[in-house]
Amino acid sequence: MPIFEDECYADVRWAAGDAPPALYSLAPAQVIHIGSFSKSLAPALRVGYVIADWSVLSQLLACKGDGGTGALEQMVVAEYFSQSFDDHLARLTPALRGKLDTLVEALEKEFGTDVEIFMPEGGIFLWVKLPDEVDVRSFAAAALEQGVAFNPGPDWACDPEEARSHMRLCFALPSKQQIREGIAELARICHAHTGRPRRSANVARG
Repeated sequence: MPIFEDECYADVRWAAGDAPPALYSLAPAQVIHIGSFSKSLAPALRVGYVIADWSVLSQLLACKGDGGTGALEQMVVAEYFSQSFDDHLARLTPALRGKLDTLVEALEKEFGTDVEIFMPEGGIFLWVKLPDEVDVRSFAAAALEQGVAFNPGPDWACDPEEARSHMRLCFALPSKQQIREGIAELARICHAHTGRPRRSANVARG
């Protein structure tokens, strides 16, 4: 059974201790290992890689239909990362962790006990859960119309109904002030459509 392993967030990690080993390192003949620089360097930089047994890789190359990946982008990535990758991550990782902390503080302030937070060990997303009776799909479109975008949990889950009360929030792009303002607005919109959260900043909502 072939295993497809995507490690695009593996380098963006702040948890203590060593990261788990890549599955490819455990079973190189069985794992197709891919990665991307769009998360660790720049979102618009669509350069990635595949590591696999040649019997698999040769077939993947034959399926490429884009005329080949741009050589210039590959050379820029290779040159930059060969000299500055560690320094780049040393700046990127604490910056992302700082935004995550701001997001958690804003959620605790605006949603209080109406939200359950699942702290990640890295990456650019935070999963949160509202009370079971809340279906986040009921206000996702309204939030987007008012400038607040989030990923409804059902769109990112194997069982959509099990994730109906979950949201996936991206904290990579906005500033800390935008995060605070965005969560305050999200709480207002959520309350208007679901009655939750009942309190924000320790003040009962009408």
